[in-house]
Amino acid sequence: MSDTNTNFSESNRLQAIIDSAIDGIITIDRMGTIQSVNPAAQKIFGFEIKEMVGNNIKILMPEPDKAQHDSYLQNYHNTRNPKIIGIGREVMGQRKDGSKFPFYLSVSEIEFEGQTIFAGIVHDISELKLSKEKLRRYANELERSNRELQDFAYVSSHDLQEPLRKIQAFGDRLLKKESEQLTEQGKDYLSRMLNASMRMQKLINDLLTFSKVATQAKPFSIVDLSNVLTGVLQDLEYLIEKTQTVINVIKPLPIIEADETQMRQLFQNLITNAIKFVDPETKPIITIDWTVLQASKHLAATPGDELVQISFKDNGIGIEEKFLEKIFHVFQRLDGHKYDGSGIGLAICKKIGNRHGGFIEVQSEIGKGSVFMVTLSKKQTEEEELSIDEL
Repeated sequence: MSDTNTNFSESNRLQAIIDSAIDGIITIDRMGTIQSVNPAAQKIFGFEIKEMVGNNIKILMPEPDKAQHDSYLQNYHNTRNPKIIGIGREVMGQRKDGSKFPFYLSVSEIEFEGQTIFAGIVHDISELKLSKEKLRRYANELERSNRELQDFAYVSSHDLQEPLRKIQAFGDRLLKKESEQLTEQGKDYLSRMLNASMRMQKLINDLLTFSKVATQAKPFSIVDLSNVLTGVLQDLEYLIEKTQTVINVIKPLPIIEADETQMRQLFQNLITNAIKFVDPETKPIITIDWTVLQASKHLAATPGDELVQISFKDNGIGIEEKFLEKIFHVFQRLDGHKYDGSGIGLAICKKIGNRHGGFIEVQSEIGKGSVFMVTLSKKQTEEEELSIDEL
């Protein structure tokens, strides 16, 4: 009696698991006749359970699979060569209303009480396929947009710069050879013209740099950010000594997958900004630190889930709260022409952070300095090798 009760209890438990499963579960016999259907499968195909049980599994298939199913079963019984059984693959299903949909089917062969039955697990992937299609279209649009950006970069580097070079060349000649014939006001006008052309040249060059973050990016590799920082500080050695800047690095920076050139660009822009936007009577002090962030503890092996946040704290002039988001937009210069620059440096930093699976943000207060925090993924996805089927 005890064994009977135990078996009954186990049977009930198993049935409860099957009935509550999110995926559809269908069993058929050797002839393809449906033996059982769980509620999830009923919902997926739109039939009542009584309309499915006892009928051939072909009622759930569109053509040409419907016509080929009997021969597939017969071939499997004769050769034991599976196409789905024990393997699983994507197939098409047909609902009661005639609509077709994709699902992933896994089939297992089971010997039960002297009979062979096949248990199929049905996972509806309609939403996944729809998302893939949206991503495919988005990828195509992004590719088109990148091509346009490359075309614009070409125009900027050739067609726009050529007249600027002529303005600068003839302006320099005029200043050197005809300056004695110019009035003081004329010399002032000419000087302003040349300065404006130089600023325009810098704007174009910075805009080209901005466009190249995506269009001429290098593949990701293992990068020691401490080495990157050392190289940047060596490049900025003259500026650091001239301004008597103090750089405090709290601890060695991490090793991540990254585009090393873009990391150098990111660090250089942030450190240069921290030195530049300081009260003239104040010696710049920059403190660099970092910490580990993790979006989901149980998904640590997923690219983009393990993050590092690198902070650059300065004692500069600070930024008003209403401008904290605007400073990352192209051409945003909150202090007019008081400080040199094109207003693209922080936009480049933002774009680099985005490409590395992260972002950049700032905390600041007028007169009390700023903290720029760059969040980067420790592991990256290989853009060049990523296909839509891998998304």
